[in-house]
Amino acid sequence: MQEPTTDPNRGGDGTATDPKRGPSQPLSPTPDFLQGIDREFLNVRLLDPLTAYQVKGQKATVRPAAYLADSLIVRGADPETRSDLEAVAEDAGFAILWDEGSEAEFALLDQVELSDEQRQDLTEMWTRRVRVVPADDPAKAVFKPIDIWRLLQAYRVKASARDKRAVGDVALEHPADASPMTNSHPMTNSHPMTNSHPMTNSHPMTNSHGFSNYAVPGWGGRQPVNWTGPAPTPALSPKSPHRPVVAVLDTGVGEHPWLDDRHVLHGPRVLGADIGIPAGTPDEELRGTRERLIGELDQDSGHGTFIAGLVRQACPDAWILDIRLFGNSGVVAESALLRSLQLLALRQVLALNGDPELQVVDVVAMSLGYYHEQREDEDFDALLHGPIRVLGKYGAAVVVSAGNDATDRPIYPAAFAPYSGGAVADDAAIVPVTAVGALNPDSTIALFSNDGEWVRFLRPGAALVSTMPTTYDASMEPANALQNARGEWRTALDPDDFTSGFGVWSGTSFAGPVFAGQLAQALLLALEGGDDDLGSDARVTRLRGLLEGMPGRREPEKKASP
Repeated sequence: MQEPTTDPNRGGDGTATDPKRGPSQPLSPTPDFLQGIDREFLNVRLLDPLTAYQVKGQKATVRPAAYLADSLIVRGADPETRSDLEAVAEDAGFAILWDEGSEAEFALLDQVELSDEQRQDLTEMWTRRVRVVPADDPAKAVFKPIDIWRLLQAYRVKASARDKRAVGDVALEHPADASPMTNSHPMTNSHPMTNSHPMTNSHPMTNSHGFSNYAVPGWGGRQPVNWTGPAPTPALSPKSPHRPVVAVLDTGVGEHPWLDDRHVLHGPRVLGADIGIPAGTPDEELRGTRERLIGELDQDSGHGTFIAGLVRQACPDAWILDIRLFGNSGVVAESALLRSLQLLALRQVLALNGDPELQVVDVVAMSLGYYHEQREDEDFDALLHGPIRVLGKYGAAVVVSAGNDATDRPIYPAAFAPYSGGAVADDAAIVPVTAVGALNPDSTIALFSNDGEWVRFLRPGAALVSTMPTTYDASMEPANALQNARGEWRTALDPDDFTSGFGVWSGTSFAGPVFAGQLAQALLLALEGGDDDLGSDARVTRLRGLLEGMPGRREPEKKASP
């Protein structure tokens, strides 16, 4: 297991230690992700355990975590939860604004015929986003800053007096990060704008070149390459009902011959609602750039396309549901993540109920995560687990990357995988979450890969080759270019010209999809000559059996006796 720190004054679990007095204030190692995330969301704050308000009798240690400063997430339909939250906000001089879009989507549950069990499962896990704003008080022209953590703690005190479970119905909204190992700035590695990204060269736990090299082209970092092999060859007809369905929640799938309409469904919907976020600007979609005055590829440009190609390499017959969850920055607010997952869960239930226009999803691939501030306390349940659990109950295997921070601190949703001492116990009626770490080409564990008891599987995740949008050719140019006497161009490599359609990249972001594709292929083989018209219980049993048969981590080799 990767040690989280080499600081002699900090314990292996991140506990600050006084050499003379022993353990003191518990502090977790703070991955770079938590330090740099506010470049994308300017209203993100970092919860500091030394200054965070505590609740008397609180069992869990507060750990550093990123959260949005003016919003909360509310689960379920308990009217008392709503009134309690509004009451504590009013006492603090604020008001609660319920998001209209969230309310409208919650009403979708009333439009469909569901069994009592299905309705209960969906209702209990459904979340809405709320914003906290200053109260409309004409007598107060100046208002105090919002302390969303203090407000949440006040709600918990009020809710605990009536219902222990209601304590977990309101939670912070975290930003989740999906970035792989990328070094996107055109300057050299000494430039201050290069090494500040959480997944690039600024890792807090090591100053060695070994970690940062993964972000450098030629050492596993994103770069164009040629592909001279054949395209994945499907064994089935594109119209076959037995094709495994893999939902990819990511940046979206760009243009590529391997990923046309025979293999990818873009923008899946349910009851008229789009699952995921709208497409970006033409520059974002076709060139991978947001900054029009600079024109560089963004940190995660091509991320979803690369993942889709890995799934197809492992399972050429896979039918990919392309759900655009975030843009090319690689960061998504938790409310958007939850919205997509709960709409996907609703779609899954309706598909199992026989809706002929919807495909039952077999595998869900997600390459993102966040660090929770109170994972040890079951009272403060992470709301993210709700829709993931429902997907698992209704026959979908959720596969998640382990993270690229080289820490053993649990990251979610990967750490929802069952393990000893974890937050989620294994349940035979549910397909468990699968967390996947990254391997180097020589089958050693990649230095950047998060690790822990929840990481049950390891798959190739460093220096992989896969698909990139053929429309990408951003502002970086070859270092040298000249014409010979025949008028032909001779150039050095163009570092961001992916018109070949292929690239190299590294990250657990890609180890997870490799496993997801392999699981889809194992399912395809299991379906040969069998019946795929199964209910959710039979699908759960089949997928659990397939997961048990997938190659896991190898036992460490024992050292020979001297």
